[in-house]
Amino acid sequence: MISQDLFFTILYTFAFSIILATGELLHHILKVKAEYTRKFSHSTATLVSLTFPLVYKSYEYVLVMGVIFFLVLLVAKHKDLLKSINDVSRKTHGSVLLPVAISGAFVTAYLLNDNKLFIIPMLILGISDSLAGIAGTLFRKKIRQIIIYGWNLKKTYLGSGVFFLTALAICLLTLHYFTGVLSTRTIVAAFAVALGAALVETFSSRGLDNFTVPLTALIILLFFL
Repeated sequence: MISQDLFFTILYTFAFSIILATGELLHHILKVKAEYTRKFSHSTATLVSLTFPLVYKSYEYVLVMGVIFFLVLLVAKHKDLLKSINDVSRKTHGSVLLPVAISGAFVTAYLLNDNKLFIIPMLILGISDSLAGIAGTLFRKKIRQIIIYGWNLKKTYLGSGVFFLTALAICLLTLHYFTGVLSTRTIVAAFAVALGAALVETFSSRGLDNFTVPLTALIILLFFL
């Protein structure tokens, strides 16, 4: 008889594979641009992972699953496969870093016995980062881009604003859920996490925000524990 953790790992592996397959169908058959199918796969996989704390009694299977998907996506990138996430004009390592971020955040939260260390970074990564990317892509030609001392960050003020506001809302709601109160410390923590993650996202390029954003959120949350 297989263990509960192994059973759910098989289910999650199947679910993540279905997400990738759906993205491929949307891209190849319905001709949805890779920028959008990429965001679909990214946000859906991240949000599905939010259920990890509900079913896993240990972290080992999540860690192994993260390594497996990291290797699969790395091979797909180098072999020019999975066009729905790799057929973009810019150089990006985001798809490869995503399973690293998810499994790393879960292992950290598990070892420290604090689920909000996983939930908040994943919500920001799955919602705020995706909405910021979509806003920036849709209105890039109409909205002023962020340029600092001649350095074009290839991000827009609209996208960064959307990221910060949604991340702040996520932090406030989630911290209130876990603590049961919105104290001054909780509000300051929410603002710090949202601002720190937004700044890191703005300055991260080539898909590094898939790793730096949850890492920053996690580190700032640890400071306020």
